[in-house]
Amino acid sequence: MNQHIWNKAAVYGIILALVSVFFMVLQTLLMSSAKWLNILFWIIKLAGTLGLLFYFMKDFGKGKETYTYADAFRFGLAVSFCSSIIAAGYYYLHVMFIFPDTATQFSNALLMGFEQAGVTAEDFNTDKLIARLPLILMISQFIWFNILGLLWSSLLASGARHKITTTPFES
Repeated sequence: MNQHIWNKAAVYGIILALVSVFFMVLQTLLMSSAKWLNILFWIIKLAGTLGLLFYFMKDFGKGKETYTYADAFRFGLAVSFCSSIIAAGYYYLHVMFIFPDTATQFSNALLMGFEQAGVTAEDFNTDKLIARLPLILMISQFIWFNILGLLWSSLLASGARHKITTTPFES
């Protein structure tokens, strides 16, 4: 039974990650366009991923006699975890190889921030940090995606669970 959950979660996680990756690429390609377009894409991505996650959580409960809040939450968390592995892995490829200008922009912003804060090369080894920046970004994205998955799964599980039609007073 546990393997069935992870198999389904992996498939759904791939689909969910593909939506995130699609919008990551789209936003990177259209970065120089109007800001309102990036905001619109972010809203569409949020609505799409939330809608898909809710659908996946609801779909997994179909055909089950009981499907509690905890079951829906666990499955949503498993889907989010699988999705975040793929999305974070892609993000590493994104900044390292596909769009290396992104890593350069992050590096420049980071160095400018250090400069404004008065951090000098003697205080901090910025070269070492810049060399590890893609890995740091990937790990932070993985953690961020999992935090979001935890939050959204906890909120959506209530609607995805089976409604209980009996009360404790009925036999």
